[in-house]
Amino acid sequence: MTITDWLILIAFFSFTLWDGLRKNKSTKSVEDLLLANRSMPWWAVGLSVMATQASAISFVGTAGQAYVHDMRFVQVYLSVPLAMIILSITLLPFYNRLRIFTVYEALEHRFGLKVRLLTSFLFLLSRGLSMGLVIAAPAYVLSVILRVPLSYTIIVIGIGATVYTVFGGITGVIRTDIKQMVLMMGGLVFCFVWIWSKLPQEVGFTEALQIAGATAKLKTIDFTFDAAEKYNLWSGLLAGLFLMLSYFGTDQSQAQRYLTAKSLNDARGSLMMTAFAKIPMMFFMLLLGVFLYVFYVFKEAPLLFIPNQAAHTEQASTAKNTYKKVHQLRAQAAYQYLKAPHHQPTKQAFIAQDRALNRLRQAEIKRQEKTTGIRRNDTNYILPYFVLTQMPAGLVGIIVATILAAALSSIDSGLNSLASSTVIDWQKRLHTKEKPTHYYLNASRVATAGWGIFAVLAALAYGETDSIVELVNKVGSYFYGAILGVFVLIWVKPANGSGAFVGLLLGMLTVFLFDNLYLDTDTQQYHFFGTHETQTCKKALAYLWLNPIGTLSVVFWGVIIGIVSKYKNKREG
Repeated sequence: MTITDWLILIAFFSFTLWDGLRKNKSTKSVEDLLLANRSMPWWAVGLSVMATQASAISFVGTAGQAYVHDMRFVQVYLSVPLAMIILSITLLPFYNRLRIFTVYEALEHRFGLKVRLLTSFLFLLSRGLSMGLVIAAPAYVLSVILRVPLSYTIIVIGIGATVYTVFGGITGVIRTDIKQMVLMMGGLVFCFVWIWSKLPQEVGFTEALQIAGATAKLKTIDFTFDAAEKYNLWSGLLAGLFLMLSYFGTDQSQAQRYLTAKSLNDARGSLMMTAFAKIPMMFFMLLLGVFLYVFYVFKEAPLLFIPNQAAHTEQASTAKNTYKKVHQLRAQAAYQYLKAPHHQPTKQAFIAQDRALNRLRQAEIKRQEKTTGIRRNDTNYILPYFVLTQMPAGLVGIIVATILAAALSSIDSGLNSLASSTVIDWQKRLHTKEKPTHYYLNASRVATAGWGIFAVLAALAYGETDSIVELVNKVGSYFYGAILGVFVLIWVKPANGSGAFVGLLLGMLTVFLFDNLYLDTDTQQYHFFGTHETQTCKKALAYLWLNPIGTLSVVFWGVIIGIVSKYKNKREG
């Protein structure tokens, strides 16, 4: 980056810290620190929820997901509008009546303390691990731009976001989220327009879509039902519904926003904003990745986007030279295809060159993994590489600031929710003696700092991962379904505290078992705990289906145990 880029980035980061910290002096109570005195209007809550959702994981990872695969990832979010309507009718009024600090307090009202603490613990574990991924996303960007180890940028971003979250509280978080959301959406639109403007003169919007369509990058809806396939219409609408209900309704990082709203109608309004905006936003992010792919059909691209590649060898040089030749052949075939888009032999020639190029990329990834012993995945580096190599001085700083804005809006929200659950669900609830206000204020800040350090360590442990936008949903899917099941039991009459507690444990165990269910495609036999995935042995269920499995398992065992315990009590009585 140039000095201009650095000045822009430093100015943005400094302003974010100041904006998040300036509320500090007027924060006098725990309710103000964690819930903004329940005074936020619907539009502020809605923008904060969207900013938390549209993290750097979405900005960087979603574009890379479309570049490497296609646009089917958008199907995960097709159930968001229905989920928002259901939550507006059920959980939101329930939370509003109870006037709670954390959503897990609601479980104690129905099932007792141990269910509240167990569910809170699972939230803390899952959200703490996910925070590592939220920090890792922008760290990829900075590591590419600064050409420094990923661990350095993880530490800088994680600690920086923790500082203003410690002192600013939820009001500072929401205030900065609003500004960061505006900056992020502006940066997203600018990136798209810039990519479009850099396409060859012969390639307009229609031609770009033709290229994307020929390479199957525009594939969005898949009607085929396959439980092992990650993204199809059924996994999005059915399994995705359980994921969205749990994430938006029972995850403290999201639900805490609704608790800050000044009325039930304001809380509902914020949900409806998300319902209408989420799918178009994700579609646009995926389309950005598709246009990136089209751009690199015509412009020179590296064999792999990931930095710090394996040592140069004769084999590596041969692979690069071959890739360069095939890349030129693909570009020529693309131009020929655009001249005669309805001529099938010309189209098939372009598709063949495109597939040959992608096979070379996959072969190089495997070669580097074998040489280094490190898993290689460049999905998360594609957009940063474009920004670094295709944008002039000044614009690089603006786009990097945009990605950092997306990251910080999710990091601060996550840390604040982790702190609120730690202090309210555990420390304050388990203390026998009431402490003064300043004690809980300080405890909340210490908890925020502690979770910030934990998230940094988690990010360091992840290192280079698969697509981060996928991995964050995989981590969540292990927990979200079971947690949602406990909240569903609130409305199931036979359920009691023992049923909810044991049902939650058995639900988590069921999720673990089904996540380790494998199908041998040769024998068509299922078995648990395959050693690893091979050509003939695949996971039987995509991770999204873990959400309904977890929910239904908890509800089933909760009801059965509740009925048995009531019957037992009757006989003893």
